[in-house]
Amino acid sequence: MPEGPEIHRAADKVRKALQHKEIEDIEITLPQYTSWKKKLLGKKVNKVEAQGKALLIYFDDIVVYSHNQLYGRWTVNLKKTAPRKWNRSLRISYSTDKHTCRLWSATDILFLEKWELSGHPYLAKLGPDIVNPETTIGEMMNHLNKDKFKRRRLKTLLLDQGFFSGVGNYLRSEILFTASLHPDRTVGSLTEEEKNALVEQTLFLARQSYEIPGITVDLELYQKLRDKGESRSWSRHWVFTRNERPCHQCGDLILHTRPGGRRLDYCPSCQH
Repeated sequence: MPEGPEIHRAADKVRKALQHKEIEDIEITLPQYTSWKKKLLGKKVNKVEAQGKALLIYFDDIVVYSHNQLYGRWTVNLKKTAPRKWNRSLRISYSTDKHTCRLWSATDILFLEKWELSGHPYLAKLGPDIVNPETTIGEMMNHLNKDKFKRRRLKTLLLDQGFFSGVGNYLRSEILFTASLHPDRTVGSLTEEEKNALVEQTLFLARQSYEIPGITVDLELYQKLRDKGESRSWSRHWVFTRNERPCHQCGDLILHTRPGGRRLDYCPSCQH
């Protein structure tokens, strides 16, 4: 499932192609929404933004909401470029005079009036967006210290979008490792120093993953591993998907668990 960094990068591409541009052609394959084609054709896109793992496209009175879930993906091409041939299903495409943006295989799509956004069940509960450059350490700390989070275990809490929005499987494993925190710890058990580490590493890793797609290790270490002949998949993360391989810091073997059916990898020696 795409996480916050991936959705923010997708929003950047869609924004560059659509924002302040007139929609000259639109295709909607979802039967329940085909009537919206006439309402949006010829309209200008006012804004494109990411919130957590959702992408929002704003028209004058309407906002098109999408959440990629497991299989959704955006592509942006020149208008004259034929769509990619693959096993994904087209949901929506928007074309301007130069570009076509296509949303494939997403299962959570809504056409909303602006007033409905504040009551949307996903958007209304979102915690601080970890990729948004305006999100501050202070805002994150204040949110983390709310009473409702104190008894929650980090391994489940970090996937709760009402805590820090944008965290998914790989960021959860990587944040807990770089903050030196065991997945079974609760927020209430953390010292102030550990809380600061959790917040700082969340912002740092999310923003590095946004700027440098798919890499959460130190860039110097990444290059060193690549120079040694390691594949990109084995070099880009500290612990995620590296189970039964040695920890980059201590050499102990990385362990793999699946709380709630979601992958989580950690180092039993470095995380306490």
